[in-house]
Amino acid sequence: MLTTGSRIATRLALVAWTVTSGLSACSKNTPAAPAAPVAASIISTTLAANLVAPVATGIPGGVSVQVLDATGAPVSGVTVSWTAFNGGIASEAATTTDSNGKTSIAWQFGTIAGADSLQASVGTTVSTYIVGTALAGPVAQLVEVAGDQDVLGEGVSAQLVVKAVDQYGNAVSNSTVAWIDQGGGVLSGTSTMTDANGLATVTLTTDMAPEQYVIVAQDGTASVTFVDTSM
Repeated sequence: MLTTGSRIATRLALVAWTVTSGLSACSKNTPAAPAAPVAASIISTTLAANLVAPVATGIPGGVSVQVLDATGAPVSGVTVSWTAFNGGIASEAATTTDSNGKTSIAWQFGTIAGADSLQASVGTTVSTYIVGTALAGPVAQLVEVAGDQDVLGEGVSAQLVVKAVDQYGNAVSNSTVAWIDQGGGVLSGTSTMTDANGLATVTLTTDMAPEQYVIVAQDGTASVTFVDTSM
């Protein structure tokens, strides 16, 4: 025969079991919250044709990327970190993707002509590199390379060579250099184009008598003077 105390203990145990069973049933019937999308890839959405600009200037319209999950769906609210190389400048160190998984920044090239790059990354495992082309700026200076202060024979030919560079020292190609003969000799042309290395060349043919030759090379406001003699 159960005592009063035993009856109470039994009832409390039944209540506890009922509550525990109910909570367990609820937890089994409640669906788990869906996992947040995970960034699986990041792609550039800037046309390659737009990734060209002079050195030390920005890409027109900036650059943009899109973050996608493993199914190719855009992922919003993701932090994208930006790193510029070769002296370039990213306008932001980090940005956040919008509802379309996209984000953008302004990108300025460094002062060295050639290929330039910008890295966009999500965490430490997902990243992409955007590669652009930095073009040399306008000609700022002509530098003598060969043919100045030479003593030449009579009736011989010699090459005069200059290099066209921008304000940062980058070679400027496809620029027209005018050659002006200020006395004596014959030049092979009145103008020549700079090559891929920024070099422009003209040939001077000396007179059949001792003479001094003054030749000016000019490109825009930049100029340099060659002085040679024949004996």
